[in-house]
Amino acid sequence: MTRVGVLGGGAFGTALALLCHSRGYRVRVWTHEVDLPARIREEKENAPYLPGVPIPEAIEFHHDLAWALEEADLVLVVAPAQHVRSVAERARPHLPPGAFIGCCTKGIEHGSLELMSEVLAEVLPDSVRRHAFLSGPTFAKELARGLPMDIAVASSDIETAHAVQAILHAPSFRVYAGNDPIGVEMAGSLKNVIAIACGTADELGLGLSARASLISRGLAEITRMGVARGAHPVTFLGLAGVGDLILTCTGELSRNHTLGRLVARGGKAREIVASQNAVAEGYFTAEPAHQLAKKLGVDAPLLEQVYYVLYQDRSIGDAMELLMNREPKPEFLGIL
Repeated sequence: MTRVGVLGGGAFGTALALLCHSRGYRVRVWTHEVDLPARIREEKENAPYLPGVPIPEAIEFHHDLAWALEEADLVLVVAPAQHVRSVAERARPHLPPGAFIGCCTKGIEHGSLELMSEVLAEVLPDSVRRHAFLSGPTFAKELARGLPMDIAVASSDIETAHAVQAILHAPSFRVYAGNDPIGVEMAGSLKNVIAIACGTADELGLGLSARASLISRGLAEITRMGVARGAHPVTFLGLAGVGDLILTCTGELSRNHTLGRLVARGGKAREIVASQNAVAEGYFTAEPAHQLAKKLGVDAPLLEQVYYVLYQDRSIGDAMELLMNREPKPEFLGIL
């Protein structure tokens, strides 16, 4: 029997646990919250993160990391980006030799400006060839319901990507393998920031044309950033790029799109985020993304304005004026 350990008992971690259980695997989920496993066992659902979805007793939740990782063939990391380093450090002594590590976290680490692949390579250098990174247009609630969806898994070692693909691929969950983890990670991280801008625009009633422009120009910024970090440009046309970007910027279940709407209503981003159980990764990514764009010398005006609205209290009106009054430019510099 394939054995899967899930590090993170939030909505997506729980949904992945349900997927793996449906595949006939032994599934153990580690939760950061000490009291959450007992509550799940009692209520038969993960009420704080995925309410209304029944959880079979065979999926075991626990606060003990060593227990969750025991004899695991695949370890899925689903912790928030700013906690991946500490979770990996705690998990390191308990990781079974030969286990594949699939990271589902989307974000850029504060301070270091590193992607999760770089964080994990530093903390878990002995297993770096078995690291894979997953991203794509997938909402946890829809995954938990068994609705059809696709996702990308990428690793610097294509055989690792194929191995993780084989474990997770299911009739309603198609997994596509690739060898550009940097592209998959950059796309998955930065699309959350663009989704905040789209939520703001939708709340203000700026129209479908404005939303489409934000998605298109957002994709251009994400691609420039990714290529500057060494990604292949084609990756951004795939599931982790344009696929996930469209979903997050338009879907009602998107936490980042919702955050943009709430900010447009006059809320303070930091207060909104602090009041919610689920993490809107775009808020935490906006600052390191802004810093990384400057470090790389990449023109990223949308990412820049989202940062100033969220962190520097710039008014949305001022941000819009600055964006719309930029000097005219060609759309594709490389072919003109």
